[in-house]
Amino acid sequence: MTSASPDLRLAQRRQRRRFSQRRRRRLTATLTVTAVLIGGGYSAAVGLAPLPELSPQLSVDATQTITASTKKAEAAVASQSLPTAIGWGDGNAVWSNDDEAHPIASITKLVTVLVCLEQQPLEPGEDGPDFVYGAAEAQREAELRAQDAIMHPVPVGTVLTTRQVLELALIPSSNDYAIAYAYRVFGGNDAFVDAASAWAAEHGLESLSIVEPSGLSAENRASAADLVRLGRLALQNPTVLEIVKMTSADVPPIGRIETTNPLLGEVKGVMGLKTGSLDVAGFNLLLAQKKKFKGRSFVQLSATLARPSREARAASGREMLALMDGLPGRKRFVAEGEEVGSVTTWQGERVPLLTAAGARGVLLPGESATRSISLGAVDSGAAGRVVGSIAIEAPTEVDPVTIVTGAAITEPDFWWRFTHPAEVL
Repeated sequence: MTSASPDLRLAQRRQRRRFSQRRRRRLTATLTVTAVLIGGGYSAAVGLAPLPELSPQLSVDATQTITASTKKAEAAVASQSLPTAIGWGDGNAVWSNDDEAHPIASITKLVTVLVCLEQQPLEPGEDGPDFVYGAAEAQREAELRAQDAIMHPVPVGTVLTTRQVLELALIPSSNDYAIAYAYRVFGGNDAFVDAASAWAAEHGLESLSIVEPSGLSAENRASAADLVRLGRLALQNPTVLEIVKMTSADVPPIGRIETTNPLLGEVKGVMGLKTGSLDVAGFNLLLAQKKKFKGRSFVQLSATLARPSREARAASGREMLALMDGLPGRKRFVAEGEEVGSVTTWQGERVPLLTAAGARGVLLPGESATRSISLGAVDSGAAGRVVGSIAIEAPTEVDPVTIVTGAAITEPDFWWRFTHPAEVL
């Protein structure tokens, strides 16, 4: 076998080199294309992948309660040496310096009217059924006169309306009509007393004890605190409220009757309620006054018992109403620009979450307001983007406060996406 010539072997080596070069070029091209494809896919993946949701965090409690102090209310009643209580038409709180039950005298008539109206309702402005002054009323005149009772007797057979009977009982405090009204509604004293006891229990007036409807008995008793609660109940009855606010009324054939309330028509906002006095009990006054403070309207109530004279009774009412004037307070529920939380952006920047406005409201002693924070989704955008709100539950309506971003939030650029695959893929 002859060996290949040198020229042939050289040609073969050149052919093998050309083949190897072509194979390397093809491999390089293939790898390049593959790399481009892989790189393009990665770029597309990181460029098009949705960004993870940002997670806002609160830096304050989600729910907070703001409560008004009771110290000034406690001090107001503590300043009095005789039985005194105060409260407001709203809520249930009462402050008193004396828990004992005292004779309430003619404040009884307020109980009598409320109990009877629950049995036989009368709408505001209505006259109601006729009331005929009869023999029974005439027979009681001598007994009542002997007790130095307030009376407005008329001839037997005189016809009055139920509304006029209520006016006589509540405005000049006529004992004869309070008794007659209760007996007409319930048939007699025993049934009335049973009804009054049940009514007191139903309304949580634990100290209230009633033995007759006029207040002539010193056994009609209640604590000053329960009289404030009684005042609240009276405020809820529009017919009673309509009458106790009257300084006078004309009742034919009796004529004009005048209120016994020394502050009604004299002190601005006084809505009346009831006076009472007995030799053994002193002079009592249950007062209601309509007030307004920083846009909030309310009614303040005071009960002052066992004062030594009519003048002292009137002075006690004025003093307590004046002391109560300084007790409501305007409270801040939310401060404008208050930082309630923050959010960390995709790039690691901290953006504060701030309140867009403040919120205030008026609270009476012991009242509370509760604020509750809700946060929603946080996304890119300019500073001031709304991300949540604070709802405020208070005795009066308070608008919710929005929560906004304190700085702009920008989406990361492509390079950040390209170099942070773990965050986006």
